[in-house]
Formats: sequence, C-alpha cells, structure tokens
Amino acid sequence: MVDSLRRAARSARLLTALAALAACTSDDVVAPGAALAEGTMTVDARTGWAYVRLADSARVVPTPSARESDAWDIAFFATNVTLNGGEAGPGGVTGACLCQNRATNPTTAQWLAMTAASERAEFDTVTRAPTTLAFQSDRLTPAITGWFTGSGTAAVAAPDSLIYVRLADSSGIAKLRVTSIDAATATSAGRVTIEYAIAANGAASFGANRTATLDGRTGPVAFDLETGQPTTIATAWDLRLDGFALLVNGGVSGPGRGGAARVRTTTFAAGTPANSSPNAFRIDAFSGVFGAQRYWNYNLANDFRVTPTFDVYFVRRGARTWKIQVIDYYSPTGEARWITFRYAPVAG
Repeated sequence: MVDSLRRAARSARLLTALAALAACTSDDVVAPGAALAEGTMTVDARTGWAYVRLADSARVVPTPSARESDAWDIAFFATNVTLNGGEAGPGGVTGACLCQNRATNPTTAQWLAMTAASERAEFDTVTRAPTTLAFQSDRLTPAITGWFTGSGTAAVAAPDSLIYVRLADSSGIAKLRVTSIDAATATSAGRVTIEYAIAANGAASFGANRTATLDGRTGPVAFDLETGQPTTIATAWDLRLDGFALLVNGGVSGPGRGGAARVRTTTFAAGTPANSSPNAFRIDAFSGVFGAQRYWNYNLANDFRVTPTFDVYFVRRGARTWKIQVIDYYSPTGEARWITFRYAPVAG
C-alpha cells in the first residue's frame, strides 16, 4: 500500500515539476568559464556553521566573519540554512524553492516512504530554474515566534503560546510565555511582561514561576533569566527584546548556546522538561527561502527524528545558479546534524 501511495505521489510531483519547467521561457545560461562543481557533499553541522562555496565544492572559514566575507555561498547548522546575501552577508546570494513535494501535500506515510534513491529522479529532471519563481535574500529569523499577534500599536500578547528557552550557558531550560504588551509603537513592543520557570539539566520539573518585565521603550534590553535581572554582560543574557524581536543568546544573536522551541500542544501550566525535545530547539539565524520552506519534517513517526522533504531548491549568485536537494540529516552511524545534499549547476 505504501509503495503504491509513493508511486502515485511521485508521479504527481513529477508532473508538477515538469509543468513548472515547461512554463520557463528564459534563455539564461550559466556564465562562461570553468565548469561549476556538482556532486554530493556531507558537512558536519553539529556544533557550528559549516560554510560551503559551491563553485569549487570547498568548505571555507569566513574571514573576518560570515557577515563580512563573500567567500561562501551556503551554510548549514543543525536544521538551519543560510545564504550569503541580504542581512546575512555581502555575497548577493539568493534562493528559491521548486517545492515539488510540499506542493502535493503528501500524507505522513508518503513522506516517510521517500528516500534519497526514490527522489533522485526529481532532482535529475530539473535543468533550469523556472522564471516564475521568486528568489529571495536572507534576513534575521528569531527562534522565538508566535508570542504576540497584530502589529505596531495593535500588538497584543499571546499568553497561550508556550516557549522553551535553552539557557545561554546550556545549564538548563526555561518555559516561558508572554503575558502582556504595554506601550507598543510602530517599531517596538514597548514593555513586555513574561512569566517563566527554570529547570536545571536532568530535572524532572520546573522551579517556581517568576515574572519579569522587559522594557524596550528606549532600545534593546538583555535579560538574565537565572538572576531575573537585565544585564550588559554578553555571555550572561538569555533573552533580549529588540523592537518586536525576542532573541536568544545563540546563533547569530549572541555568543552563548541558547535556543528556543515553540510548543503548540501543551499549555504553560502543563509544560514539563520531559515534553521539551532537544531536537526541536532552534537558534536565531539568517534565513530566507530555507526558513520559509524548510527542507525537513520533524517527528513524523513519533520518533523525534528529522526527515528531509527532498524538495529541490535553487541558489543563485550573479549569473550562476545551482539546484540543491538535501537528502540526509544523519551520519551512517545515526548521529544527527550531518547534512548531506546534492547540488549541480542549472540554467537561469
């Protein structure tokens, strides 16, 4: 039954992809010069960003920093993907997604039936980027989302949104919700009141509930959840209010190991350390198309695993365009955050 479902879904996805390709009228070709690199690459994205230059299949170390270097095209860290353009870097790299699999809204069984081998044909079929696709640059994407609704002066707190925050020193986690927003303006959430509780690593329950107000009316304010006080120490803060962004001390926002995960199925009162999964935590990152259309699904088989969607993406730098398909998130021994992807140059 699963095989027949997979064959039917694959046929539908191929027809969708081919229809999109047939609609292309661009005669753009890859810029002349040395042949662009292609193949399959695996990068270690366990503890930090892995930067890749596609033109020569090189792993690079950006100097002096990623935001100042044009030596890289794409970078991976856990489930995050960043392109060197927009707010993320000076390379002018943009991305788009064919999303031939997501477009057909597969069932869980169909998603789980997909493999690197079964989805190879869809990658090979693509020879150019459809002109109908909108390429986009990267921008800052906070790990914490869904804590308010509305915008500007009409913004209101979403107290039913439970958020887990990994502390900057990774000594534990906090459960958190935003209970009120006061004095919001067009560009700032004003005074943001939070309720939270902390659990040390390995603890079976959270400690006492606490409340605090982050006053962002005069600019960004950083807050140490453990001391319950604002701080100016770069390594001490866990949460920073900057306009309408709640940032964590990790990823592109700070030097710590902070992260966050939003939980939609549990209330703040019912939240326990046990129903926070380490694999679900995200960091603040720059993202564009890979943030809007993620290359992965999570926990499809109730096993807390990340599974690729096998969608085809496009990465463009100047006159050069590559197609990319992420095909694995695990090493041969099952260790997470070893990202394997296919890539090849295409026209337009």
